[in-house]
Amino acid sequence: MDISTDLVSRFGSELVVTPADPLHPRTIIELDHLPWVPYVGVDGDPAASRTFTKTLCDPDSDNHVMVVKIIPGTPGRSHWHTSDTLYIVRRGELHVEGEGVYREGAFRWVHGGFAYGPETAGPEGVEFFFISMGPYGMFFADEHPPPLGRWDDEVPS
Repeated sequence: MDISTDLVSRFGSELVVTPADPLHPRTIIELDHLPWVPYVGVDGDPAASRTFTKTLCDPDSDNHVMVVKIIPGTPGRSHWHTSDTLYIVRRGELHVEGEGVYREGAFRWVHGGFAYGPETAGPEGVEFFFISMGPYGMFFADEHPPPLGRWDDEVPS
């Protein structure tokens, strides 16, 4: 996949506004003691009112790991990331259009460059680990066509 350096730098780690208190090597951090910080995405994405994060690794390291909490309510916008991403549900349910429902202990893997349907928290909300397997970049699917397609593309017959 060819993702330009310009796009990664413009839509990379600066999208995540969290405290500068990431996990340091060989340090024990109690997740429940870290503060939740409102997520601020592209151009002040309204997800900030329903999505909160705890950053665990410094995004400038080209590793991006965080705990994400989404409260029930409006679905997020469909989007894609520049790198493969892993999700491990810690609490609650994560509903993803076209995929189904991920519950506590479930694992999700999405290829970088593939756009997926809106994510919605279950009735009790959701918390999950989000791990970017390379530089973090996020793009809204309707504004930046994903190089590997979308979940709602029609399959040729």
